[in-house]
Amino acid sequence: MISAATKSVGISLVVPSSRIFFSSHRTSPRTSLTSKLFSSLGGGVDDKGDDSIHRKYYKIVGTGKRSAVAMTTDTGHELQTDVPKKMGGSDTAPQPVEHLLAALLGCTQATAIYVGRMMSPRLLIDKIDFDVEAYRDNRGAVELPIEKMPEVPARLQCVSGTVEVYFKNGFEVSREQLNLLAEQTEARCPVANMMHSSGCHMDLKWTIGSQ
Repeated sequence: MISAATKSVGISLVVPSSRIFFSSHRTSPRTSLTSKLFSSLGGGVDDKGDDSIHRKYYKIVGTGKRSAVAMTTDTGHELQTDVPKKMGGSDTAPQPVEHLLAALLGCTQATAIYVGRMMSPRLLIDKIDFDVEAYRDNRGAVELPIEKMPEVPARLQCVSGTVEVYFKNGFEVSREQLNLLAEQTEARCPVANMMHSSGCHMDLKWTIGSQ
């Protein structure tokens, strides 16, 4: 076993996208478990011909006024987005892309808890500290003339940062266990899956936090 305070694992996963309209952000292919999984996902029907019984549905309704949108989920939660004043908004709520990053963190947390519990031996997570940032090329959103398709993608080009995992009761975790937790979490998290498929470069380094 290795000391929980000194080990880190960098998971930098890139998925080739054969159906992405833009391809200006080029990255080298990886051979990790997660990359292989994402590249093998064709999308849609399972081997038995019908995936409808496995679908998990989400629903949200909203009303937009000027730059802000107020929304309600079918689970009864309220959300709101806005943009900064320098972008023509009122800055009354987080930006949509900030919600996207928040969704990534929330999805990663929930998925990691599940993956850890299913591993053998079980990895019981106490908490996870995230420090994540992202960037995009703003020309993809504002490039003119408006009748012409932008030459660069509007999507996020890169998400990077650290995912520091604290295990219950100071449980010591090996490098191999942390690798498995990180790869399976990123492979099974729907938000990370979507971001990978868009062509976004994911560079999240998983580390073990010291109590």
